[in-house]
Amino acid sequence: MDYFDLHCDTPYECYFKKQDFFKNNLAVSGVKGAAFENWKQVFAVWIRDDQDSPYTLYKAILKDFKEKIKSKPDNLTPYFSVEGGAVIEDNIDRLYELKRDGICALTLTWNGENRIAGGSKTDKVLTDFGKRVIKELNSLNMQCDLSHLNEQSFYSAVELADFPIATHSNCKSAFDCPRNLSDNQLKLIAEKGGLVGLCFYPEFLGGDVFEKLYENIYHLLELGMENNIALGSDFDGADMAEGLCDITKIPFLYEKLKEKGINETVLDKIFYKNAENRLETFDKRR
Repeated sequence: MDYFDLHCDTPYECYFKKQDFFKNNLAVSGVKGAAFENWKQVFAVWIRDDQDSPYTLYKAILKDFKEKIKSKPDNLTPYFSVEGGAVIEDNIDRLYELKRDGICALTLTWNGENRIAGGSKTDKVLTDFGKRVIKELNSLNMQCDLSHLNEQSFYSAVELADFPIATHSNCKSAFDCPRNLSDNQLKLIAEKGGLVGLCFYPEFLGGDVFEKLYENIYHLLELGMENNIALGSDFDGADMAEGLCDITKIPFLYEKLKEKGINETVLDKIFYKNAENRLETFDKRR
């Protein structure tokens, strides 16, 4: 099968735990993903909102990981993102450096606040600097990742963003927590051709992971978002349920959803084609 994941935190884990990529004890590795026919993965570099010297840390993690994925399976096409707009500090020109590094998406905040906006655990609004950041992301044809934002910052950001995406977020209707998105938020992303990458973290699903992922997908289909659903596992960034603990469990998830009545055409879009269509557009604009 083919698999496209919009978000994992493997670079951070490889760096701080001194793990190889091809073979390791993490949720994502070259060996674990080798069974897919085509595997496209967005590898996120996680930067906390209060990180000291965030740009220096970002460069170190990215350099380390790019070296490690030189020994990758032939089926893997890697993409890169940054989870945490604090990476640029107060220097908007750093966005051009991120672009040159091959970064395809920037998550504006993590759970706290930074110079750009407020995360889900704050009430800070999108700042004037944040508005400039989004306009630069537009000009650079980079994805503006709205995962982690609080509602105030989200609505301001989605209005400005040409390429909005939520790489690892779920539906508030399926489970009401601050990190999940309301129907109105989901529709605004879809109206701009964006994607919602469903996150596997049990704390954001609120129940049996397979049943709740099905519930999220079913709801998004009811909203007319068949072409906007993707997967954003958050592997190596959160403690996962045993049944969906690493990338080797993805074929089982596919089969479980198929058993629940989602047809293969739709599943193939969710597991690969929707994200491929979106990121191919990014590639052509680079």
